[in-house]
Amino acid sequence: MRYIILILLLLSSLYCDASYNRGETIFFAKACTSCHGAAAEGSTTYPRLANKKEAYLLKRLHYFKNGDMLSVSQQMMAQFIQKLNEQNMKDLAHFLSHHKKVNMDDVSDDILGGFGS
Repeated sequence: MRYIILILLLLSSLYCDASYNRGETIFFAKACTSCHGAAAEGSTTYPRLANKKEAYLLKRLHYFKNGDMLSVSQQMMAQFIQKLNEQNMKDLAHFLSHHKKVNMDDVSDDILGGFGS
């Protein structure tokens, strides 16, 4: 029984790392860094996304995908979210909620924004 639990824990940690990596790829491929920053730290205009609750982030992604927007900046989010499927949104929310600090040297050397960690 202990071995089964150990194997399940190992498999879940592998999935979480894979989900984190997929979310990180989506974050940089969709150019989220241009508004939210390379470390998802946000700015005075755009919110910080790093280390927020996963459920909250996923709810907001659904909000944008469904077109429930009021402001112009929220409307801009729709174009980035529309092509994401449910798994993509879960991976992105997982990445942001478990965000690790990005090594800025990795990002500044890459003209496309790099993939950070």
